[in-house]
Amino acid sequence: MKLLITSNPGLENIVAEEIASLLGLNINDANLKIYMPVRGRIVVDIPINLSVDKLFEPVMQLKSTHKVSILLVEENISKTVEGLKEIYEITSSAKISNFLNENISFAIRAERIGSHEFTSLDVAKYAGQAIVDLTKKKFGTRSPVNLNHPAVIFDALVIDNKYYFALRISGEESLHRRGYRVYDHPAALKPTIAYGMLKIAELKDGETLLDPMCGGGTIVIEAVRNYRLRNVYCMDISPKHLKGAVMNAIASSVYSKINFILGDARKVDEYVKEYIDVIVTNPPYGIRMLRQKYLRTLYLDFLKSSRNILSSKGRIVVITSEYVLFKKEAEKLGYKIAYKRKVLHGDLEVEIIKIVPK
Repeated sequence: MKLLITSNPGLENIVAEEIASLLGLNINDANLKIYMPVRGRIVVDIPINLSVDKLFEPVMQLKSTHKVSILLVEENISKTVEGLKEIYEITSSAKISNFLNENISFAIRAERIGSHEFTSLDVAKYAGQAIVDLTKKKFGTRSPVNLNHPAVIFDALVIDNKYYFALRISGEESLHRRGYRVYDHPAALKPTIAYGMLKIAELKDGETLLDPMCGGGTIVIEAVRNYRLRNVYCMDISPKHLKGAVMNAIASSVYSKINFILGDARKVDEYVKEYIDVIVTNPPYGIRMLRQKYLRTLYLDFLKSSRNILSSKGRIVVITSEYVLFKKEAEKLGYKIAYKRKVLHGDLEVEIIKIVPK
């Protein structure tokens, strides 16, 4: 059985590890095949066959994933208009009769990545027509199309000369939409990225966590929802944003497990009076603020004050578009880069960086 998964570009291996774990599989098992057709898309070929019902529960528990589908067909197609006829034929060969009848509505969600002589709308049209013709032949009448509230969703994905046709099992809404964000910070992280940062930080149960520039609180909320931590601190210099973080924590039913602090990340050691194991944060980006001098001072002071409260096993994980500047200031203070990776935050390519004291 193959799963087609959409993730935040740059966090694909975290997604693969999480889904393997939830299915009780070892990520290093030779029978578990994983490949990435393009950034942000993963195919996981699991060595077991599960029904949609048995897959649904673990899929809905995923924290690093956006969308999950059962891959029904994967075939090569032409990039010319001839590819549309091939899409029709390939879709017609997919085993979809178990998921549809004359009363069950469906919709095609099409996407095209690469250069082709057709559009994603064309892909949706030909794949949809194949299903209409297939169900009409089988049931005597076609399954109804409902683009707004379909009972069944099919993904029709074209990546270069490859066509993927899949049954969506994670629902219409992306799984990164947790539902607790009643206050939306203007530079908010997707919860999937926040979760990925916590995994990169190797956060463990029983540890202490601090986000000194917490914004809407996404990082600490994801942490409390997924770990049993000794203490969690959510700090921000803005009363408005800190109030928003409180609102989000209340909506997520984790308010009582978080310590909220109105304070300046440049003087974090003046507010937090215990040693912190893990600091994970999303500081302002230079590309947005356009004030390099301020950003340099922010990084330098934040890292200097953080050093005073880091435990013996302390580590810091940040996400920033200003990697060179951050690295320079960190190394000045005796930190070393333990890990880094590029990810997409919206349309902006940024880096997640893990540093530890030398």
